[in-house]
Amino acid sequence: MTRRLVLAALAVAFVAPLAWMVAVSLQPPGRGLVNGFAFPDGVHPENYLAALRTMEGFPRMLLNTVFVTVLSVAGQVFCCGLAGYALAVLRFPGRDALFLLVLATMMLPPQVLAVPQFMEWRALGAVDTFWPLVLPTWLGGAPFFVFLFRQFFLTVPRSLVDAARLDGCGHLAVFTRVLLPLARPAVGAVAVFTFLAAWNDYWAPLLYLNRAEHQTLTLGLAAFTQMTRVEVELLLAATSIVLAPCLIVFFLAQRWFLQGVRLQAGKG
Repeated sequence: MTRRLVLAALAVAFVAPLAWMVAVSLQPPGRGLVNGFAFPDGVHPENYLAALRTMEGFPRMLLNTVFVTVLSVAGQVFCCGLAGYALAVLRFPGRDALFLLVLATMMLPPQVLAVPQFMEWRALGAVDTFWPLVLPTWLGGAPFFVFLFRQFFLTVPRSLVDAARLDGCGHLAVFTRVLLPLARPAVGAVAVFTFLAAWNDYWAPLLYLNRAEHQTLTLGLAAFTQMTRVEVELLLAATSIVLAPCLIVFFLAQRWFLQGVRLQAGKG
């Protein structure tokens, strides 16, 4: 009973700011911070339409964000899964040392690499394009996800891989037709993590995207907050709109996501 009460209290602590944001976003202009969770003046969903009208170029920014996010999720799942397959199934000299090197890169914060990476992308002429946001995900640029896939593939019986090889499957066929379908918990965890990171990413778009037609939702929301005389109700309505896809994706993939996290947490 005590455990349930503690979990309920923690759940309330996490949900309360989100509920307050939605409640204020439905208040009439100028009354959100005063009314809070009360609605003496009624509910005003038109704030969301007003926020969309105020945020210029919202459809374009939405398409840009969806484009970057979908490609990032596909790249992380496929390439990190392929790297995890190589480190778990293939036998070659220096495999364990290479895996340790992959893990060591997790200790480098992205801020340390920002300047040399920007100089490389500028030398390639890729600044103000989507390449710096998408291409790293297709090059296995997330060592933590490589670790997740490797740990999962180590649990798959070697006889299953050998049987597929005897049937004439190459390593790519074994990965795509045999192991990847079995790795749905790991795929779900990686996909959700990547979706949240790509959808909410502000750092990389701020560094690499300059033209208005390339802006993403996070940059549009940041510009929205800098507007003069913007009502807090419209600001929180715009924030709720940008946040909504993250909540929807998490709840739809919650079973796979939690299963993948629990599965990897129990492995040494």
